[in-house]
Amino acid sequence: MKLYNRNGILYIYLHGVRKSSGLKDTKENRKLLENHHKRDEFYKKFDVNTKGKTVIDFCEEVLREKEKTLEPTSMHNYYNHLEKNILPKFDKKYPQEITPMFLKQWYEEMEFKSSLTICVSAILKPAFENAIIEGYIKTSPFVVTLPTVKSDYEIKPFTLEEMTRILNCERGVFKNILGVAFFTGMRAGEILALKWKDINFENKSITIETQRTRGYTKKPKTKSSIRTIDMISQCEVFLKEQRKLTGLGEYVFLNTKNKVFYGSGDLQYKWYDVLRRLKLEKRGIHQTRHTFASNMLSNMENPLWVSQMLGHKSLVITLNTYTKYIKKDRNAKTTFLDNMNLQFCTNLAQ
Repeated sequence: MKLYNRNGILYIYLHGVRKSSGLKDTKENRKLLENHHKRDEFYKKFDVNTKGKTVIDFCEEVLREKEKTLEPTSMHNYYNHLEKNILPKFDKKYPQEITPMFLKQWYEEMEFKSSLTICVSAILKPAFENAIIEGYIKTSPFVVTLPTVKSDYEIKPFTLEEMTRILNCERGVFKNILGVAFFTGMRAGEILALKWKDINFENKSITIETQRTRGYTKKPKTKSSIRTIDMISQCEVFLKEQRKLTGLGEYVFLNTKNKVFYGSGDLQYKWYDVLRRLKLEKRGIHQTRHTFASNMLSNMENPLWVSQMLGHKSLVITLNTYTKYIKKDRNAKTTFLDNMNLQFCTNLAQ
């Protein structure tokens, strides 16, 4: 504990916190504070916080540090987790009050288990590490193993008949967006970020270098997502229709106010409305990507080509994701070696 004078009033510095005692700076008052500085009840009279920084204080410090290197869209996600998942449970709690049992109960209470990894690994663990460094606690309470989270996300591609019904149900910009989605496997954010300079009708190609997310046009997180893909003839039809609407501008797709889309969330309401009108099972617009992949693979298109179209880091990802859609040729395999003299091979084998 340290005491110092500010405008004739004694201030207390304890555990990294400065508070006014409300007492005049006299020898008697200094002695009074020094004699009782270990008694919490005494400091409560002066509204002095003897426990220092809260868990939320440390979390906010971690996020402020992340702001120096992360993009605004990532920070929006982190602050959202802090507000919705961490603050309700940890508000006004101090690091020294958090026990493994407290965390175990929090794990069990959390509604969306998939949020735990971000909350713990990216925010809370670094916060408690800082609390150790600053001397608030000696060990971290994060010895409790995170529960295994099984994703309930399912790949549910549309059939060709369903895809046709969806495209016939819409018109204008939204129809063209869906056409590009179904016939390229591009992510919605990638489609909304397309500019006409990325479209090459002569070479039948589309260059993907950015994505549209929460009002920002930014580069994808992985290098493999930056790619040039084939513009198949079905996709070309929709892009040429769109050129009639926005061909003189910069961006390929604009919203009803002739502005760039904020992000893929802008499409959600209209997308679900289409599914409702057609009485199709509700599923996310990302299923258009799965529809492209599954349709291509089930019709024996080259898996490597499909993987490159999707922007996967490796063919393994594509194969693991869409294994059940890969059609196997049951016929006897023919190769370029079939014309080789079989008797010659028989002799080699003996």
